[in-house]
Amino acid sequence: MTQPSEDVVAGLEQIDGSLPVEVSDVVTPNDAWDLAGRDTVPDLTALGGPSDVGSALLFALLTSEGAEWQPPYDPIREALGVRKKSVLPELEEQKDQRLRTWMVFFRGLGLVFEDAGHLHVTDLGRQLREVMQSRYTATDDFAKEVSRASRIRIARVVGPALARYQLRNPLTKDLYGVTTEIHPVWAIWRAVRSLDNRIHWDELDRTLTKCLRMSDLEAAIDAILQARQTPGYDPSDAAMMEGLLGPRRPVVGGEPARLDRNQHDRVIVWLQRAAFRDIFLERTDRADGYRHANEEFISLLDELVAAVPEQFDPDRDAADYFRWLGQASPLAAQVSASPFEGSPLLHMVVDRCRQFGASRIIALIGAAGTGKTALAREAAAVLADSDLTRIEVVQFHAAFTYEEFVGGLAPAIGGGFVPTPGVLIDFSDRAMQAPDKTHVLVVDEVSRADTANVLGELLTYVEYRDRAFTVPALNRSVTLAPNLIILATMNPADRSVINMDDALVRRLRQITVPRSTTALRTILSGAGMPDDLRERVCDWFDALPDDAPFGHGLFVDVATEQDLHQVWHEQLAFFIRRGGISVYPDPAAIEDGYIWRRPEYSNASEGAGAAIEPAPPSADLPWAPTQPATNDGPNEPASGP
Repeated sequence: MTQPSEDVVAGLEQIDGSLPVEVSDVVTPNDAWDLAGRDTVPDLTALGGPSDVGSALLFALLTSEGAEWQPPYDPIREALGVRKKSVLPELEEQKDQRLRTWMVFFRGLGLVFEDAGHLHVTDLGRQLREVMQSRYTATDDFAKEVSRASRIRIARVVGPALARYQLRNPLTKDLYGVTTEIHPVWAIWRAVRSLDNRIHWDELDRTLTKCLRMSDLEAAIDAILQARQTPGYDPSDAAMMEGLLGPRRPVVGGEPARLDRNQHDRVIVWLQRAAFRDIFLERTDRADGYRHANEEFISLLDELVAAVPEQFDPDRDAADYFRWLGQASPLAAQVSASPFEGSPLLHMVVDRCRQFGASRIIALIGAAGTGKTALAREAAAVLADSDLTRIEVVQFHAAFTYEEFVGGLAPAIGGGFVPTPGVLIDFSDRAMQAPDKTHVLVVDEVSRADTANVLGELLTYVEYRDRAFTVPALNRSVTLAPNLIILATMNPADRSVINMDDALVRRLRQITVPRSTTALRTILSGAGMPDDLRERVCDWFDALPDDAPFGHGLFVDVATEQDLHQVWHEQLAFFIRRGGISVYPDPAAIEDGYIWRRPEYSNASEGAGAAIEPAPPSADLPWAPTQPATNDGPNEPASGP
């Protein structure tokens, strides 16, 4: 019998450091999935600090990047806070072997790995560290509510790595045949979605755990589907299951009673990994033994199983495998800790939406680059419990019409026109179908359109949701859903804001989103700007007038004095003057102190792009911009943090 590797032995250990079975009893799992390993996934959603040993150890590992990895693991113990008064009692007793056991588990998630005697953190590990750090600094009651919204961030970080994990990899290649190519967690997700969003642990044991090739999976799923058609089908009846789906996996020797006693506990190791505590699947089996998909993340599961994961060559270096496993993906790239998470401003927006959202439009008003859009999306995620099907985003523009927003006649494919609901009516109808769930319509840059004409008679019916109104082109009566919240963003510099009539203003609850020197400091630090230069920029920014026409978000990726020169001449200056005409009442209040706009901070190699330099700020026409002036105020560029 082939002896298991050191990594397999480590994976067999339980939290008390003992092996659940003697190593001599283990059958080398080269014909089916290994059923040994840790079945406890740590709680990564706690606030204010780790809530269990696993999450504390993971956070210690993630924050010890580059540390030496060898007994007695002093850097890790220091990160755990061992010997400090606030440490969890369990952490004082963590033995070296237990640290290695957890390391094997987290390594399999593509978060951390050891190489050349040092600890390495993958791209996904860094993203998860960011999420955990934001949660551990949040302790108030509102942060507990926001925690529901952050679950999807954790899911999008760990989901791609779980899907990519392959049974035969550089550490396990000697335990499986060379044709083994299965991605076990992906296979479980695929089966659950194909089997009415549920799977019984014994179905998993008798079918899926024997799939070593991706081509075996569909036959295994079909076998379960056929078995479920049997009259009186009962997966808890071992004899029936034996006849329908074949024998269970022999994982231990000895008496049959020992096998029956341990089998469930071993099989659910894979279900626990696929569930990732309670994110992708429910945390525990139901009374009938079935494990169900978590309905909250069905759409994300579908994204994850939409394509078969790529294969990694098991003969390559193990460190390369873990880097590949923990690489950033399109799903994970969407994840970052929100700059508004747990903030008083986010709390205020959510509170106003709940208080007035059934009768008013909640409008976030602020200069370009203050993060209005990001704040609106974050508030929508909190209000809708991160259910993306209950959030709709539409961006207004100068040509946006009543027909697009409310409804009208649209060209038909075969010619002529057909009544077509607009974004608002279509989304309101969806909200009506789930009256106990909050739906949020985010209207970005509402002030760029002719707002009064686009909204039309809705100004009345946003306020009085129990009144029906007729949309002539649709030829039907419409009532706006009472569980629909309209959350808009506005730039006070847009001319339409100045020209808004009183009827519209009365139906708005306006919340100012100010620029933030603290956010600017974070942005500049993240870009790598030297400390002394960063503080000079922040001092200038902090002294700007309250009505300055731009915010901190315009300084994303600005790191050097040359960058400061470029952002002035390519963005900031256009908020002050256009076509030689001042569009801000006091340009000197902004220009003074911003020395980086001067020619000496440009790069001579810029060529034609640097040919036009500004004159001193006292000149009437300090420079000649290449774009014409417009009738509208500054448009909102992409919001920063």
